[in-house]
Amino acid sequence: MKKSETLVSFDLLRENIVFILLSTAVTVVLYYIKYFEGPYSLHYSIFFGVVLLLTLVIGYKYKNPLQYSPRHVIFVKDRDDPIVKMEPTIDPIISRLGLVKSDEFVNVRYSMYPELDLGIDLDPNTGVITGFPMELGNFTSEVKMKFLGGQYSTTVRLEVVETVRSRAIQKRDEFAPPRTVAQLLMREEDVIQREKDVDSDINRKRERLEEEYISKELSLREQIDFERETFNTKLEGIEKEYKLKLKDRDSTIEDLKAEMASKLKELEDSKDLKIDKLEAEMSEALQNKEKEFVEFEKDIKSKYEEKEKSLLVEEATEEEPESKPEEEELEEEPEEEVVEEELEEEPEEEVVEEELEEEPEEEAVEEEPEEEDEEYDYVSMTKAELVELAKKRGLAVSGTKKKLISRLENND
Repeated sequence: MKKSETLVSFDLLRENIVFILLSTAVTVVLYYIKYFEGPYSLHYSIFFGVVLLLTLVIGYKYKNPLQYSPRHVIFVKDRDDPIVKMEPTIDPIISRLGLVKSDEFVNVRYSMYPELDLGIDLDPNTGVITGFPMELGNFTSEVKMKFLGGQYSTTVRLEVVETVRSRAIQKRDEFAPPRTVAQLLMREEDVIQREKDVDSDINRKRERLEEEYISKELSLREQIDFERETFNTKLEGIEKEYKLKLKDRDSTIEDLKAEMASKLKELEDSKDLKIDKLEAEMSEALQNKEKEFVEFEKDIKSKYEEKEKSLLVEEATEEEPESKPEEEELEEEPEEEVVEEELEEEPEEEVVEEELEEEPEEEAVEEEPEEEDEEYDYVSMTKAELVELAKKRGLAVSGTKKKLISRLENND
């Protein structure tokens, strides 16, 4: 493969010939009309022409900066030329000036029309043209680079020849008709020799093609083997990574299981502690209630004893002779009648007390509420105490304090 520098230079001249002629004409006109005065008018005119030419070239390249390196390739089949490779680039002048940056292109796709020689392929993603040409001739194609926001285009050329020498077919003169037998024999020998030459050329070409095929086959096999090895190495690396990930996942699962077991154990321990605590609180509350009940019972008993003493005192006072008119007796309060009734019932209560002293202490504790129920001062008692008494006697506990007192009095 060889790049022709002369052809490239001629292509550049042919592309920019219009700009060169235009800048030259403007320079001549400026010098002719003496636009720049002074002794350096010619230099100013030439400088202006050069600046105009550069401006026009840069502007044209800025509109379409795509080009291939190399742009023109000559491939000789007889030589051991390497694979054809043409890469797309942005014009160096435009890229150095910073007008267009290759990193700014998005969704780049390459296309080529018409197709180049058989065996030459274009990568639509990178735009690289590679391959071994199989047909002879000159091939020119237009390559388009489409991207988000526009497209650029350029032309590439590929020339494929058999040998370096000119391939012009040499025309041989036709044989003159033989006139003698000797000429006929010589003509026959020439024909045989030509047939041998043709056979040898064909055999030589076949051998060359076979060698080329074998060399390409070997190179392709080597490339396939190399790619297979790289693929196997990548596959092994991926397999190792996957196994490591599996191990990490198993270890994380085991850690989570252990953590869950420890948390469950902690929850069970805390639940047991809470249950024990609740049981202790309940037992303590029951003990407190029992203490309250015992104190309440003692209070009732003390009240009952105090009331009994008061009744004894009143009885002693009533036995003394008193002279009061009948009218005062009629005006006595209902409370005195209640006291007299209670005094009349005293003997029975004394008998009950004697029986209680003879019985065991447990029976005394059970029978004391019955005696106390008859002597309770319902007016001075609280509603909670009245409710407790009503519960003990099996009465209804709903209603106001007055209703509770009336129920208890009716029960008495």
